Amino acid sequence: MFYKYRQYMIFGLVFFLQACTQLDNFMLGKENLPKPSPLSPIKSNVSMVTKWSIPTNHRNTASTYLKLKPVIRGNVIYTADASGGAAAVNKKNGQVIWSTKLKEGIVSGPSVAQGVVALGTNRSSVIILRESDGQELLQLKVSGDALSKPLITHENMIVKTIDGNLYGFSLKTGQSLWETEHGSPSLILKASSSPIIFDKLALVGYSDGKLDAVDIRTGNVVWQRSIAYATGSSDVERLVDIDADPIARGDLIFLASYQGYVGALSLSSGQFTWRKPASIYKNMAIDSNCLYMTDSNDVLWAMDRQTGQVKWKQEDLKARGLTEPTLLGHHLIVGDRTGLLHVLSTQTGKLIGRFQLGGAIDISPAISGNSVYVMTANGKLNRIVVK
Repeated sequence: MFYKYRQYMIFGLVFFLQACTQLDNFMLGKENLPKPSPLSPIKSNVSMVTKWSIPTNHRNTASTYLKLKPVIRGNVIYTADASGGAAAVNKKNGQVIWSTKLKEGIVSGPSVAQGVVALGTNRSSVIILRESDGQELLQLKVSGDALSKPLITHENMIVKTIDGNLYGFSLKTGQSLWETEHGSPSLILKASSSPIIFDKLALVGYSDGKLDAVDIRTGNVVWQRSIAYATGSSDVERLVDIDADPIARGDLIFLASYQGYVGALSLSSGQFTWRKPASIYKNMAIDSNCLYMTDSNDVLWAMDRQTGQVKWKQEDLKARGLTEPTLLGHHLIVGDRTGLLHVLSTQTGKLIGRFQLGGAIDISPAISGNSVYVMTANGKLNRIVVK
């Protein structure tokens, strides 16, 4: 599953990176995915009912680790899949508003704002569709695949590529406004954090464990912090990618890296208020009390957002190929590769609900009210109501 791309090697199957022996066996063609333990029966405290399930006419092939979470705006949910399919669907009744099939595979998106839908492709480009009907407006060429979701800011868009370049584009004309070269190690994960806006800066995490603050008007790097440091003798052991999107809350930026740390960085002092060893490559969730995350072993954690103290951890779903956690009120929702949707209590981490869908869940669900919208690998979009 290694492949060469402009002198960069991207490793997508993070499960195999837990030990060199596992990696060696995998390269020899042996199956190394750990077998999940049988699930114990649970007493369900929630009801889960399918309101509708529709085919999107596109199958989600090879979507694991890609940033393809559906986006909800108003009454419409926008979806994208690795085979090149994109669609807009009425979130209440499941009626397809528009659907399109790109010639390219999609590796990130959709990003929806300012009347457009932006999608990163596997052919070193970003495609801009009109939000109302899916018509293609622009195709922007970049130096590598945009594995991180494009960031739309007012009339412009910021794109980060796998080779460590950052671009600013005009949404109206597609003109390149600036380009910043950060660089990238020779071995990276097939996952990539997306830039976020903080004040007038774009905060951008890179695969070398560094966080850059970039002026969104000029592309100039205002400051840089090292979040994790590469150690070990092999390239695999030295992987410290920042793959989870940073989360900004007040003065604090919550960050995580693979084989590195999770922590809260104060922008006023430039120092971590807390930092704990962790291995995270999926996006995290946050509420007023805790930071929630799925680690690279599929253990779910809740940490106090002020101190980093562990509130709980849930190990019963290890090796199930979990999605990133998503909040629904006082519940935490995750999917797995067997097609199960799991509901946990945010207070205790206890499993309080379980629902079987007809295909693997590689893409994190989207939430609106008490509805959970789930894309499955068999090409279906499902609306599940949780009560």
